[in-house]
This record gives sequence, structure tokens and C-alpha cells, in this order.
Amino acid sequence: MAFVADSTLGLTPEEAARREIHLVPQQVVHGERSYRDLLEISPQEVLRLLREGAKLSTSQVSPQDLRHLYEALLSRYRRVVSVHVSGFLSGTVATAQSVAQAFGGRVKVLDSWSLNGGLLLVLERARQLLKEGVAWEHLEEALAPYRERVLGYVLPETLTYLHRSGRISGLQSFLGGLLRVLPVLEVREGRVHPGPRVRGFTEGIRKVAALFRRDFPGGAQVYLAHAENPEGAKALGEALKAEGVEVLGVIPAGAAVSVHTGPGTVAVFAGPKG
Repeated sequence: MAFVADSTLGLTPEEAARREIHLVPQQVVHGERSYRDLLEISPQEVLRLLREGAKLSTSQVSPQDLRHLYEALLSRYRRVVSVHVSGFLSGTVATAQSVAQAFGGRVKVLDSWSLNGGLLLVLERARQLLKEGVAWEHLEEALAPYRERVLGYVLPETLTYLHRSGRISGLQSFLGGLLRVLPVLEVREGRVHPGPRVRGFTEGIRKVAALFRRDFPGGAQVYLAHAENPEGAKALGEALKAEGVEVLGVIPAGAAVSVHTGPGTVAVFAGPKG
């Protein structure tokens, strides 16, 4: 069995390979050109361009990249489980489902309803279910209750990049900058929802911990993520320590998060224990 994920997963190619996950690149769009995430443009270059004022966007994986990867894997494995960024946030799931039709039921495409660490949690749960003996035909049904409980909390360091990516207006950005107001974004059921607003990054860390406490009173497994803000991720981890958290790892935010929320962003993606 082979496992595929798109590059919104956030892992480096080396870490993904260590976990036996095969990555297919999303596209990072700069000007008139598209770059294949991790292959033709690095996360560090994405963040550098953002800091320099470049306007970037992201786009779904190409059908050709998916087809070539599936063909290569199916020459070595009997089946492929392909888990992707939420279909509410990207067309990748629909593209993967279309490409998978050519392989006679040997490729199962799953919508993670999340991205980054949330996608990783869902993929790892799918792998665990198969190891426990869940039938291939019933994998999506067995995964659904877990997937519904995977949540994400994203805290940008500034409103600048939300404004630049069109997520908030210029007036909102201006007023937010004056008042140092930041939004906590919540990822649930496949969509990004505006959460509470906070005064400054430090208060934002405390608010994320409070939201986590509300949603996971019994504790959870989490991945922390950041866009070149290891100290922010460390502070977030410290704030969560008292909440029954099992930190599974700290991973890069990746282009899919960084392009929209900017350098300095921190996030936590959580799923129930067990």
C-alpha cells in the first residue's frame, strides 16, 4: 500500500519519504509563472518573496503530476491511498478523483477536510485503520468520525498578508494595524472560519490555547506548524502543555498557509487521542 499527499502537508520531501508518504506538488503562482511547490520553489524562497512585497497565490496540483505518480506507484504497489487538502479550499481532491478513475479502483482518494498538520493527522489515521483491518471498501466511512473532529487554529503575526491575498479589506488591515488586532482562524469541517480577534500575538497564543481547551477537554494529539517563527511555535507549545497535549511534531507551515497568512504565522492542528 502506498500513501500520497499533496504538498500542503507541510513536510519536507525528506521527512515525507521517511514517513513513507509520496508528495505531489501544489503550484505557487508568482506573476505569469507557476512553480511546483518544493521542486521548483522552496518554502524559504516563498517567504522571502512575501517579505519583499511579492503577490503570490497557490493553485491545485496538475493532473499530469498525479497521473505520473500513480502510474509509478502502481507498478510497485497493489493500491494507493491519496489524501489531500480540503476540497472546500482547493480543487486538488476533484482533480485526483478524476485522474484516479483511470486506474480501475486501485487508487482511493480521500478528502482530509484540512491541510498541513490536519492533513497529516487524517492520513496517519487512515494508515492506522488499514493496519487494524478495516476493509479497503469501507475506509472512507471508517475515517469519517475522526476526520470530523480534526481542527486547526491559525494565528498570523500581522494582517499584511491577509490583506494582500484578498482575505480582508484595506480598511480592516489599516484599523487592525492601528489597534494591533489579529484574527484567530479556525479550520473545521473543511473550511476556514474567522474566529475571535485578539490584541497582539501574545494574547493570540493564549486565545488559541483557550479554544483548544474548549474543543478538546480530554486532550489531543497535535502538530504545531510555523512560517519561520520557531519561537512562536515554542510559545504555543508551552501554552498547550497543561491541556493534555501530545505534540507529535513541529512542521513547516508550507506555501499553502504562508501565502495567505504570511511569515511569522503559527498554527496547531489537533485530533482526538486514540
